[in-house]
Amino acid sequence: MNNKGFTMVEVTISLVLLALVILGLGSTTARLTRVAVDAEAKGLALQAVEDRLSMVRLHPIYQQLDSIYSESGAEVPGLPEYTRSTNLVRIIETGATPGKYIDYTRVTVTVNGPGLSAPISRTVEIGLS
Repeated sequence: MNNKGFTMVEVTISLVLLALVILGLGSTTARLTRVAVDAEAKGLALQAVEDRLSMVRLHPIYQQLDSIYSESGAEVPGLPEYTRSTNLVRIIETGATPGKYIDYTRVTVTVNGPGLSAPISRTVEIGLS
């Protein structure tokens, strides 16, 4: 029996095992890349939603919110393939005491674009104090 080298069976088995490991690493890398791309798309969409909500919250004249910020299917600045919709609903209810009213606006911002499995949406309520 010769102990100076590897047999052809040993070399073949080691090459098959090496190929399986490389294929597994390639598959894992592809999945990791896809997850990273999806996370980036969601992050960009969420940032666009939060930016719009901040603009609405900081507007100094409450009564003008609906006329200035309502939009449907508008392009998101800096993200050409993304669209944003801003829906404002002003709600005025009678308060607990006569002559008093509760006045607030429900603001919903939705962003849709490539790489998003579902549109990103957030709702806030802004009211007079």
